[in-house]
Amino acid sequence: MMSGQFCISAFAGINNERIIRNGGIISDVNATSFDGLMDAAYGSMSLAYPKFHKMDSLSKLGFMTSEYLLMNNSSLETIDKTKVGLVISNKSSSLDTDLKYHNMLMKGIASPAVFVYTLPNILIGEICIRNKFKGESVFFITDTYNISNQVSYINLLLNSGILEACIGGWVELMKDSYKSFLYLVTKGDSGPEKEFKEDNLLKMFNQI
Repeated sequence: MMSGQFCISAFAGINNERIIRNGGIISDVNATSFDGLMDAAYGSMSLAYPKFHKMDSLSKLGFMTSEYLLMNNSSLETIDKTKVGLVISNKSSSLDTDLKYHNMLMKGIASPAVFVYTLPNILIGEICIRNKFKGESVFFITDTYNISNQVSYINLLLNSGILEACIGGWVELMKDSYKSFLYLVTKGDSGPEKEFKEDNLLKMFNQI
């Protein structure tokens, strides 16, 4: 199976109070803070998923990005959910939540609701639970977004038949700085501009 049979069927990202989907700005979501943006995005999509409000900031960022990524996208309807996986990376891991939990401990407070988010792969778990994805998933920590390595790893999963579709990308958050970029790789030929390769992903990432 050749990697050219796979394409980037959609991408989405959140950065600087903006939500981008397939190159266009989502205009009906406006906010001047991260928390305000997450609440506005959740409300604009009329989601009925109360667990969202218990998530830490990193998980909220990745979760809402995945909601926009998969919105009105039928490409996964015929794919076995055990063959849909996620490969995501960032720089700060779950450090933003780790520090919050540490500060709570220093005050003599041990909150299980906060502690559960002191691992970055909880973000993947939230997306998988929401969408019933059960395929191979992994979270990498790298100083910068290594698109080349991510493409190689996802191609390995796809070409070996372990996965038939994969969500990849970068979800970074630390204090007031954040940027998410997720894309969906599926079988198909949508033209050279959507072929699953490093150059195309870099162009999409730079639009966020």
